[in-house]
Amino acid sequence: MTSFKFNFSGTADDTQQLEDKAEIKWFDSEQVIPNEDQLKNFENVITHAKMFTYGDIEIGHVLLDKSQVDENLVDEHCDLVTGKYEGGLKIWECTYDLIEYLTENEESKDWEKKNILDLGCGAGILGIYAFLNGSLVTFQDYNKEVIEKITIPNVLLNIEDEDRENDISKCTFYCGDWASFDKKLSENVQYDIILTSETIYNVQNYDKLINLIINRLSKSGVAYVAAKTYYFGVGGGTRQFEADVNKTGVLKSEVVWKSAGGIQREILKINHVKS
Repeated sequence: MTSFKFNFSGTADDTQQLEDKAEIKWFDSEQVIPNEDQLKNFENVITHAKMFTYGDIEIGHVLLDKSQVDENLVDEHCDLVTGKYEGGLKIWECTYDLIEYLTENEESKDWEKKNILDLGCGAGILGIYAFLNGSLVTFQDYNKEVIEKITIPNVLLNIEDEDRENDISKCTFYCGDWASFDKKLSENVQYDIILTSETIYNVQNYDKLINLIINRLSKSGVAYVAAKTYYFGVGGGTRQFEADVNKTGVLKSEVVWKSAGGIQREILKINHVKS
């Protein structure tokens, strides 16, 4: 089994560790439908809810710890287990960066009726932000258990009781590998905006992510990728990802935000090259 250890302090002890080179079998994608129990029995979720805040933005959410999910998926000593668990049990640092950018920049404030993809959504904070601003949102995470136990409850937490069944229909949910997810979608599905945070730590997945953006981002659309400039121990990060994007010849990437201190973080803005 290949596993990663992430703490992102930038020291050698905190780097991503590869335990072996075995070929990884990625989970196939499937759509996850909110069930009747999730829609009706909400008291327990509300009891454990916390608030994600930035300025005037407040997004209710719940998170689970590793003891509350399938023990075969996670490793208590690692933040990621490649091909089994991809980090959806926590809100990663760059999510805050991307929320800040989206709220502060006029270019990213037109959400009404837009088709949005929250890719590698985890708790779903980015997609919920878009949903609360009038968008139709697809939430995608690698692990089905994350979608069922965290993402869907979090979306429901942010809907008024009387509107729950109607408004949740404006959202769709998928789990599984990016390449499989791309194939699972109908051929004509396109997104106006793709949002993704802390998803470029594994260079083995760059081709999948870039191909998905090529295939699913509308010609006038924009993708925002929030990530560390460099993920220690792996070689991945915004510089390598940006270079791979620009090599395609059909996408272009630019840095639109940088952190002021600490481990360097950035936001990339990706568009189709105009023909």
